[in-house]
Amino acid sequence: MLLYQGNYFKVVFVMWSQAFPGDCIISSEKESLSELTKEEWMELGELEKELERITKKLFSATMFNFACLMNNAYRDHEKPHVHFHFVPRYEKEIVLFGKKYQDCHFGYNFWKWELSDQERQPDIFSKEEKKQIYELMKQEWKFPSNKKS
Repeated sequence: MLLYQGNYFKVVFVMWSQAFPGDCIISSEKESLSELTKEEWMELGELEKELERITKKLFSATMFNFACLMNNAYRDHEKPHVHFHFVPRYEKEIVLFGKKYQDCHFGYNFWKWELSDQERQPDIFSKEEKKQIYELMKQEWKFPSNKKS
């Protein structure tokens, strides 16, 4: 779900999994990091700061993982595009929609256990709760005003 459309990047809320509340993808049309202009890097930095502010305020996020991993495009024979995974991390348990959420691998790489069904970070939120997380983030968005939406 589109959370924000900027001049160079869009922010997509990860509706398919909120194993880390506030998980988003910041996406560009460019195929390589080396193609990004100074202006694009500046917008990317501002979007990262805004997502950090929002997830700290709304969900008490402790720290953030920010990853640009484009391997799947080559593996899946898709056109690669620059995109960053913004993944808030939580040192302490939080309660959201009456559910206790615990980042069970806080302090470790968030994808380290992704292929292990037993150790994977569980996604405890229903589709409706994910929509509510999205709406909370959308309402809190302050910088900058949406450019193209």
